[in-house]
Amino acid sequence: MPAKTARIRARRREPMRNDNVHATLLAAVGGYILYLAYRILENFRGGAKEMPDYLYVIVIAVMALGGIGTIWYAWTVYARGRKAEKEKPDQEKDRAED
Repeated sequence: MPAKTARIRARRREPMRNDNVHATLLAAVGGYILYLAYRILENFRGGAKEMPDYLYVIVIAVMALGGIGTIWYAWTVYARGRKAEKEKPDQEKDRAED
């Protein structure tokens, strides 16, 4: 009985993480940032003069790189979660043997 109680307490201390949801939200944010960069590009190509041309180019480049970087990070979070998921059954076997 004490071993079971110790395991329950250990689980309570572990942060609850769902890497799939985290990765999905990150990918959605990255996609939205890319969409905003595209909309700014369309305004620039359409002749909008709200900012100087060089500033349009800088803003579009920064937002596009930010969106791509966010999507890349989402992929790494997803891959890390999949890797941890594959290793999880091995850890449960080790606990059962103890």
